[in-house]
Amino acid sequence: MRKIDLSVIILSYNTKNLLEKCLRSITQQLISDTEVIVFDNASTDGSPQMVREKFPNVKLIVNKENLGFSKGNNRAVQKASGELVLFLNSDTAVKERAIRKLVDSIKKSRRKTAVCPLLLNGDGTIQKDPCYLRFPSPLMSLFYYNNILRKLVSNFFPQLLYSTSNFSTPSEVDQLPGAAFVIRKSDFLNIGGFDESFSHFFEDVDLSWRLRERGFRFFLIPEAEIVHFGRKSLEPKIKKEGVESFYYLNFKSLFKFCEKHYSPETVFLIKAVIFLFFLARLRFNLINKLF
Repeated sequence: MRKIDLSVIILSYNTKNLLEKCLRSITQQLISDTEVIVFDNASTDGSPQMVREKFPNVKLIVNKENLGFSKGNNRAVQKASGELVLFLNSDTAVKERAIRKLVDSIKKSRRKTAVCPLLLNGDGTIQKDPCYLRFPSPLMSLFYYNNILRKLVSNFFPQLLYSTSNFSTPSEVDQLPGAAFVIRKSDFLNIGGFDESFSHFFEDVDLSWRLRERGFRFFLIPEAEIVHFGRKSLEPKIKKEGVESFYYLNFKSLFKFCEKHYSPETVFLIKAVIFLFFLARLRFNLINKLF
């Protein structure tokens, strides 16, 4: 039985075409010590059939219901054989040797380390937001959720929003982007995996916070490039229910994260900033739902 060094875990939900592109980008650069696991969250677009027909070497797990991001990834890890795990969104395309560079980097590092790639938008620009943001705070919320202030701060004081401004050499970042990162399987399991009480968003922020509390450090490896198209599995929901549903899910999870990890005073200040943000935009329905 061959030894598995790395398990690539891809959570899939109704992104058949993107998933196929993602798998093709991976299989072109895999070596013998890697396995690929697709955990399908009850897709209805033919994703499982496509994987079976076109990628017979991929380990396919088809779930009968949509378990969501946290629970789906946690279940998939239980089936992984590798010492290392690469969590990868299905709406990504992995550039040449990116996986090898991530694996080499984490192997050279000391324990309590995880690494992430340089995530790019579809047009090739760096996906700074939300991938390399600092942890939420009252001041950051004030700057980030005001479009004018965010643009000014991003241009003149980026360090207030982003944990790194160096995208050319390896650098430390505050958080791991859920779209793609590599961690030792044992470290992920020891921390308890993703918190399954987060239904949408901030699962990666919460995981990063808990890991950092235990002394972990996260490093961006810019030579490892992965294109991330972003939020494709949510597009049908947004089209059906409107962008307000996206805002609601996002801020509900933000508040949950803050209430879990911050003092009541800090939570109050962050909520006050968000309240004023919605009030200025006359989003009374969201105010009613969230507050």
